[in-house]
Amino acid sequence: MATSHDRGGASLVQELFGVNVQEQGRGFYVALELLAIARGVMLLDPNQLLAPTSGHVTYVRASHDLARRIAVGEELQQEVLASAVQGDAAYETLSALLSSLLVEVPGRRRTPRWFSSHFYPFVGELVHYDAVQRRGAPAIERYVFRDGGGWAYHVLRSDPDGVRRTEARDGLAVLVGDSGTPLGRVAAALQSHDAARPTEFTDLSESESEPRDADSPWPELLRRGVHSIVSRTQVPRAKRTESLMHWVPYCLARHQLHLARRALGEPDAMILLDATHDANPLRRRSQESLDKFRWNIAKALTERAAQHQQAASERGDVDQAERWAKFAQPNANITKSPRAFFSETLAAVGALNSTSGRRHFTFKPPMLEALVAALLAPGEEVEFYRFCQRLHTELGLVVDDRTARSAGLTTDIDAGVFALNAEAFKLRLASAGLLTHYSDATSIIHGEPR
Repeated sequence: MATSHDRGGASLVQELFGVNVQEQGRGFYVALELLAIARGVMLLDPNQLLAPTSGHVTYVRASHDLARRIAVGEELQQEVLASAVQGDAAYETLSALLSSLLVEVPGRRRTPRWFSSHFYPFVGELVHYDAVQRRGAPAIERYVFRDGGGWAYHVLRSDPDGVRRTEARDGLAVLVGDSGTPLGRVAAALQSHDAARPTEFTDLSESESEPRDADSPWPELLRRGVHSIVSRTQVPRAKRTESLMHWVPYCLARHQLHLARRALGEPDAMILLDATHDANPLRRRSQESLDKFRWNIAKALTERAAQHQQAASERGDVDQAERWAKFAQPNANITKSPRAFFSETLAAVGALNSTSGRRHFTFKPPMLEALVAALLAPGEEVEFYRFCQRLHTELGLVVDDRTARSAGLTTDIDAGVFALNAEAFKLRLASAGLLTHYSDATSIIHGEPR
């Protein structure tokens, strides 16, 4: 791997977080990249999926460029279109179908080009890698895939629990393998007409990813959650995929925050989840925490740069000392993209209330479903307040009055505020079909919607 001063800011981010997290690869792109790697490994050699090798991972990359160009209505050469689609009516129907399958990226203000549009991987045949437009033609290469998915794949294949890794592999193989459904057959047929042909690729950056198990609980939480999600065979395939799409990016963003605070000597993050509709002291604290966490990430990077600056000065390397000094400045440019990755990823998956404006921590329905599916084993049920306690113990989340009291948060925020928040959280779980009321005193959470 290149040393820290070889690649400047990017290597500093890699050094601190074990992966080069950047804003362009935020949100759902983390999970899309993970699934593209898994699909590509399956296409090359199914036996190598999540194989715990120490070397590089090799897989097939496919672009799905024709289907993506049809989905966004880009102009195509008539001969290309005629070879794949017969008739205007068929094209219009296909265009409507494919456009409905595109991943929605929160906060987008304009219709993206085809290479910025990705299919939601409801079936394995829809999974594809990144691509760009080069000299007027599609080319397979990284554009918004920025190693986050590679980190997640590396974490999964390095699982020390061999039984769990095998079960996760089998469950993941079902999601990224060929479905044989009508939609899958349409996707496969269109892919055969792609301008950018599938290529075999050896992923060097995936092997350079560092799980950092010794420094963060989040790699283990990622493995456990993915295993729980993909093992829910009674849950529709699309729902399992949707849960992965939310859980995997969430874990990486929280992992990033954990490592930043650890580097600064700060305690584990405590996150107040606001489930209510009105402004309250809990929400204000949640907003303040988000701002603080973003600056934790920036400060961790600048302090690490300052350490490199000092080391370069001590060995008499004036040029390198001056270079690191730029990175060590408060709010240095290198901090902006990693800091944005954290907040924009949480916003994209529904762990913040919005993508802009005054924001606070919450869980929108898809993220809430992913959370429950990740934390509870298939078939497991847990009483509501015990679940809230697990949220605090395992994930650092605070929702209810009992947890807030034990965490010492009711000294400046009234316990009644947290009690109302707990009731609002119950309603969200019940609306998603994840909570059943048996009495005023007993509410049970289950991982499968009812």
